[in-house]
Formats: sequence, C-alpha cells, structure tokens
Amino acid sequence: MDVILSGERVDDQDCALLVIGFFKDERPLKGSSGWIDWRLNGMVSRFLMKKRLTGEWKETTLIPSQGRIQPRMILLLGLGELKEYSYPRLRELSPYLLETLKKLGTDSVCLSLPYEGSTQVDCGKLTEVLIEGMVDCLDLHEYPFNEEWIKNLQIYFAEGKERFYEILSGVQTAQSLFEQRIQIRILTPTEGFSARSSKIHI
Repeated sequence: MDVILSGERVDDQDCALLVIGFFKDERPLKGSSGWIDWRLNGMVSRFLMKKRLTGEWKETTLIPSQGRIQPRMILLLGLGELKEYSYPRLRELSPYLLETLKKLGTDSVCLSLPYEGSTQVDCGKLTEVLIEGMVDCLDLHEYPFNEEWIKNLQIYFAEGKERFYEILSGVQTAQSLFEQRIQIRILTPTEGFSARSSKIHI
C-alpha cells in the first residue's frame, strides 16, 4: 500500500477518484466538499436542494469531475449528523470505503474527510485512524480483497501545506503500528512541495 502525501489541495491530485465527505446537517458545505462544490459551479449544492443527496451515513454518489479538477471521478460520501462524527465512527467507515473502492475497480484514491472546525477530529489523527481501520479489515475470508489489489492500492492525502506534517505524522504512526502486517510506503515531495516524490520507509 502506498500513501502519497501532497502540499497541494485535493483538486490537484493525479488520481482516479476523489472521496469527499459531508454531513447531513451542515449547510452550506464546508472544507473540501465546499471547495469542490465551488469548482463544479455549485453542482453538489443543487443536488442537495433537489434532494438527490442527503448526507445520510454511508450514502455514496459517484459523479464525473468533467475535467474541472484533476481526479477523474468524485465520490460524495454521506457522514450522517455532525454530532455523531468521531474517531470510532471513522474506523467503522474504513472497511466500507475499501469495499466501495474495490467495487468501483479503482486502486488510486484521494481521501478528504472533515476535520477541526465544527468537528472534534484532528487532521493527523483522522489520517491515522482511517489507515488503521483499513489494515484491521484485511481478512481475505471476510472482505472481497486480494493481496495484489492491496499491494497496488494508492491512497492520497492532500489538505494543503499547513496540514502536511500533521498528516505525515499520522501516517507514520499507522505505519509503525502495522509494519508486521502490511508494508505501507510513504511517498512525499522531494523538493519543498513540488510534484516529484521520493519513498520514505520507516
């Protein structure tokens, strides 16, 4: 599994799929969901107004990015009510995310879920918990994964330069916890926050 970190924003990641989460009871959209809505000229807000989206827990809606951002597809992920958003909730979400990615046939995804602000979730810890939850469910008898797919999985995290080292710390913590179970490679920019990457293996 490769975890790719970037100092750029989610809309600038060269991956197949962008996953953004939003709440059932928080309007207007904030964070990455609000930013992507703006990049799509308010498409997500219009879906909400027409009740085509609700934000219910684990609601998923796949839409094309129409070339407005780098990822080719966008998965809108409902997170339920804001007050229920927590680390245990995120851990519960991890296997569902993996199953969804497998069904979509993608192994290249940028994950962007809400943190701080009106939530009680820290950016670095969020990253750590998501990865830990994914590794915890890698039981081939229970989930429809295979070793080759997991090996080739690329997960991007990109919340801007100001959050880069928080995310890196979270990924490194997960990596050290599971080094005996799965190889997690961390790819980071080599020069400042350029597009070039180098492998860090701790």
